[in-house]
Amino acid sequence: MKKTLRRAGGILLFALLLVLSVNAAARFLDKTDVDEKYKQFFASDTNFDVIVMGTSHAYNTILPQELWRGYGIASYNWGQNNCSLPEDYYILQLLSRYTAPKLVVVDLYGFVESAEVGNGKVRPDSRDLQRVQFDPFPLSRLKIEAVRDLFDDYDKRYDFLFPFAMYHSRWSEIRKDNFSPRDIPQKGAAFVLGFYDASGYVEPQTGTARTLTTVNVGYLDKLIAYCRENGIELLFTYVPFLADQAAADALATVEALLRENYGIPLLNMLEMDLADWRTDAYDASHLNHIGAVDVTDYLGEYIADRHPALVHRDDPAYASWDADYDHYIDYKISRFEPGKIYNNLALLYGSDFRGEVILSEGYDVTADRLFADLLDRLGSRVTVRVSDQPASGFVLEVTDNRTGEVVFRDEVP
Repeated sequence: MKKTLRRAGGILLFALLLVLSVNAAARFLDKTDVDEKYKQFFASDTNFDVIVMGTSHAYNTILPQELWRGYGIASYNWGQNNCSLPEDYYILQLLSRYTAPKLVVVDLYGFVESAEVGNGKVRPDSRDLQRVQFDPFPLSRLKIEAVRDLFDDYDKRYDFLFPFAMYHSRWSEIRKDNFSPRDIPQKGAAFVLGFYDASGYVEPQTGTARTLTTVNVGYLDKLIAYCRENGIELLFTYVPFLADQAAADALATVEALLRENYGIPLLNMLEMDLADWRTDAYDASHLNHIGAVDVTDYLGEYIADRHPALVHRDDPAYASWDADYDHYIDYKISRFEPGKIYNNLALLYGSDFRGEVILSEGYDVTADRLFADLLDRLGSRVTVRVSDQPASGFVLEVTDNRTGEVVFRDEVP
């Protein structure tokens, strides 16, 4: 009898160690962007009152750390490249097991276009990004339902439930970040640095709405119903980008759908002149860091005015957010790079730094149009003076407003 018990115990112990080993291997082999994007969400000691959802337009533009700095709003960005509204519907339910959102901001760019690709629920060319959305959650009945529904046209859909099946062959792709994932303290967002020449951009004519009968309209019904049943406010947005006529038509379609079917307005920031296209575009479809700061500031003021209970600026229970913001400033300092003058100037936008540009005598600022436009856009955030040092070119010095210390210096010949 004792021998049988020992054998049974050994089998159970082996099974337990096998399960733990497979789980540890799956986590190790998982691509590091999962941890980089969601670590702060699951480690938080406070509630996230505001959840941001949508495509890359939300992901790269609505910055939770800047919302906290400006307005004391505790938010997390669950946006992802090519994310669809049906995905948002399930992800909101899954993440609500860990926090109790009071307001969900959903940017609806892509709502019209994505419904006409694949099964209309998820884009088949974005499964690696969809994996990033679902991997953080453990196996559950709701996760099984989501995967079976969203990926009903994908033979390997159950890989989303058992990540090890998807990652077991990734040993050859292991890199340094698997041992030590990058620390990106942006609360799920990711601002981008770079510039796009929008000098030839022509705004489209007023969009023409059409009636939608696509599958994702049903998920919009479900999302609105879920939020109403759970006391969650909804705010639908369209952040600025260089819209063409097709995008203007899609926007008009979304506005009409919300107004006529639900009596819900759309916060249409596309037509608010928030972006300066001389300096704020990363590409034809996205804002860079400068544009993102301004959009986030506008959204923060909008939310704070209408939902004052979500402002926790002086709440001692949210003291950790100030420490997190300090970490965010340190991260921004790490993004300054020698020779990347335009990106370095973009990082000055906001309230964390002040810059000084020291020009050599005779240096013609207007010879570089983007350089001149950036100095104009930065306004009082940067001072410009002329000196006999350097002998040619200019010097950029960046001062941390927390300490008054110069944290970056770059000599540009």
